[in-house]
Amino acid sequence: MVHHGEYRQWPFLNEEEFDLACAFFDQRYVRAHLGPTRQIFKIRHRRIATTGSSYVEILRLLQLPKEPDELSALLEGLGGDWVESAGSEMQMDSKDEDADQEVLRPDSNELPSYTPYAQQPYVTYEVHLHPTYRLPTLWFTLHDLPAGEPAFDLDAVYRHLVPPQYKDNLRALGVTGGISAAPHPITDVPAFFIHPCQTKEAMEQFDCVIDKYLMMWIGLVGGCVGLWVPPEMAAVP
Repeated sequence: MVHHGEYRQWPFLNEEEFDLACAFFDQRYVRAHLGPTRQIFKIRHRRIATTGSSYVEILRLLQLPKEPDELSALLEGLGGDWVESAGSEMQMDSKDEDADQEVLRPDSNELPSYTPYAQQPYVTYEVHLHPTYRLPTLWFTLHDLPAGEPAFDLDAVYRHLVPPQYKDNLRALGVTGGISAAPHPITDVPAFFIHPCQTKEAMEQFDCVIDKYLMMWIGLVGGCVGLWVPPEMAAVP
C-alpha cells in the first residue's frame, strides 16, 4: 500500500508533518516495554522555546554497565541534592516504570537532567528538520569522555560511535555526505551532524505511514554513528 498521500511531498516534510512524526516517535518510546533499556536509552520530544519548532532528543550511554546493579550503585552514590532536585527522573529509572506511563512523562516545563550519568560517557543525538533540505537531520555530541579526551573531535566520534563496517565509507564521503560539523541549531555551539544530501534518495526507495517515518529514517541514517531504535519500539502497534 502506498502511503505517500499522507505527505505533501514525499519524502520531504513540512513543519507540521515533522512535528507529527516526532510526536508519534516519542509515543512509541513511551508505550514500548523497554525494561532495563530505558535506563541507558532515553527519548524526548522537545520544542525550541523561541520558535516552537519540534525536535527529538535521544540520550544513550556509550558503555553498558558490566553488572546489572552497577548503574543503580552509581545513582545511589550521587545522593543528596540531585535526588531532591530531579526526583521525577529517578522515577524513570525505577524497575516497574514500563507499567506506568505517567512516570515516563516528566513535567514539560523541566529540562531533562542527565546528572545520573556523571562519570559515564554518553552521546546526545538530536533530530531536527533541515530548513533547506526539508528532511530530518541527525546532530550529535559526546559528553563526559575520559580525562584528556576532547568531546568535539572527529577521531573521538570514530572511536566511540562509528561501527567498524561504516568507517571506510564515511571517511571516503568526506565532509559533504558524511559527518560534518557546524554550529548547533539551538545552542550555536560546534556540533557534529550527518549531512542530509543523500537522505532523499535513500528514503525514496521505501514507503511508510507518518507514525513510522522516524523509525525508518533512523534505520537508514543512524547506524553509521551508533544509533539504533530498540526493537521493542518497532513492536508497538
